[in-house]
Amino acid sequence: MKSNWIVSFHRDAIALGISLLVSLILLFSNKSPFIDALEADITDGYLILTSPQRWYRDILSTKEQNSLLAQKAIQLQLLYSQNEHFRVENDHLRRMLNFASINPLSLLPANITNRHSAMLQSVIIDVGKNHDVRKNQPVIDMAGLMGKTISIGEIATKVQLITDKNYRVSIRVGEKKSLGIFLPSHGRFGILEGVRKSMELNVGEIAYTSGISDIYPANIPVARVTSVNSNNDRPFQDVTVEILVDLQNFNYVFVVQ
Repeated sequence: MKSNWIVSFHRDAIALGISLLVSLILLFSNKSPFIDALEADITDGYLILTSPQRWYRDILSTKEQNSLLAQKAIQLQLLYSQNEHFRVENDHLRRMLNFASINPLSLLPANITNRHSAMLQSVIIDVGKNHDVRKNQPVIDMAGLMGKTISIGEIATKVQLITDKNYRVSIRVGEKKSLGIFLPSHGRFGILEGVRKSMELNVGEIAYTSGISDIYPANIPVARVTSVNSNNDRPFQDVTVEILVDLQNFNYVFVVQ
């Protein structure tokens, strides 16, 4: 009953709609030039009306593509950084192998597993009793003396670094191989004690282990002379040196056995 009332009430509008629909169908079924032109105008109008929608959709697509490209760029950068790290590491390992092959000392390669503490001045290496490592064995890298073993585990060893304030090593320096003692002072620097004033010493000369110690074999590079002062009231020169090894940038070392 209600639906009949609605149809009766809106019959004029329904009739008009049906008439328009039939008229449009008949109109566009005609293939006259006028109809073709009208269809072309309607097509252009549709394109213009829908252009904001397409513009917005294109922006969203561009943003999505930019996001994907940014992710790929980051992945490629990380891959490049990783490959560069491996390249540098491989170059370093090759130099180490060459160094070990031409060095007369018996060397056990080891990897640093941590960075040294500013308080303890020590590192842990990944070799121990299982590799025949013992206490008080020198630890070096390709630049020179780095420290000595102090605590030995089955598979790991603690190394006292040359920068530790309690570290001491007997050295020879200069043309006449004058004896002295290396002591760390601060950071990469240290001093040589006991170098006689009669000994001519120049900036840039290298101090080597003396070989008179039961721990250190002779001729391991220790430090480079940075300043010499003989104008003091003591019988020895004031000699400042810089440690040769770079303790802020190392990964692999050798235990001298």
